[in-house]
Amino acid sequence: MMKQRTRFLLFLLALTSTSTLLASDKLLLQASEDSLCKQAFLVFHCKTEEARFKANTRFLSLMEETLKLEGSFEYSFDSLKDIGKLKAPDQSFRIYEWNLQRDDGSMVYYGFIQRPNPKTKKFDLFQLYDKSAEIKNPESQSLDCKKWFGALYYKIIKTKTAKNTYYTLLGWDGHNSLTWRKLIEVLWFDKEGTPHFGESLFVMGKLPKKRIVFEFRAEMIMALKYNDEKGMIIFDNLAPEAPEGKGIYETYVMDGSYNGFVFKKGKWQYIPEVNALNPKSPNDKFYEDPRAESDKKGSNTMGPPQKPKATAPNTTVPKQQ
Repeated sequence: MMKQRTRFLLFLLALTSTSTLLASDKLLLQASEDSLCKQAFLVFHCKTEEARFKANTRFLSLMEETLKLEGSFEYSFDSLKDIGKLKAPDQSFRIYEWNLQRDDGSMVYYGFIQRPNPKTKKFDLFQLYDKSAEIKNPESQSLDCKKWFGALYYKIIKTKTAKNTYYTLLGWDGHNSLTWRKLIEVLWFDKEGTPHFGESLFVMGKLPKKRIVFEFRAEMIMALKYNDEKGMIIFDNLAPEAPEGKGIYETYVMDGSYNGFVFKKGKWQYIPEVNALNPKSPNDKFYEDPRAESDKKGSNTMGPPQKPKATAPNTTVPKQQ
């Protein structure tokens, strides 16, 4: 196990030390990216559902071919605006994702995981198959690439235990026209390098959970963010607008309080009612209230200066297609 890990680290080191792409590889990748951009336009702008999904089948094939090209792991794909591209903090893998909306408002997700293989000196490519519509009780399920709880990820947090290295993913799912979802997912790789989703790392309630799924009224912006300074995942507390709405998730909204998870003793430990205020900045002392300046000039039309309100964590919902 130690030899395998050392070999993998050496491969990553060699990979990062040759970050400049060969001219021939770059030209080929640019041409492939151009083809992908043209096909992506059809995927996201065709008027009918049938045409969008037909275009997506071709896009999947082009994406797979492109990600097998030499240098694709380092290539930025900046022109491919409608595709999520997220690299692990330790540069050990990369995730590509996108979503398609059906005519009924529901979402379907697609993606690939690209990972360096130290044995072959190439890259392993794993296609992700969204089966979230079929997954019952997702917080207790062990999943894999063939059975994936689809989402768009926007943050990867690396954690280690004595058993393995885990990557905690924060994601968004535009579920349907009534509810959206956010989730905290766990990705890990077995000794063969195969990715798996879900692990009993979340201590919340009587039984540990393999992932956390939040469901709430569509179009609401729920905060779900990792605070580096606190080493904490912080999220809005959700509650139905009325007691009789319990379990009816289109009535769930943020109630103004926040909870969190802290990684301790190899687990994400649930912390209720956390302080989610942004920490004070040394630059705060340089702030000058423009309303106070207006007072000095005798032309204040904004009312008396008020104490600035503390701000909660700001999480941007990944771009919806």
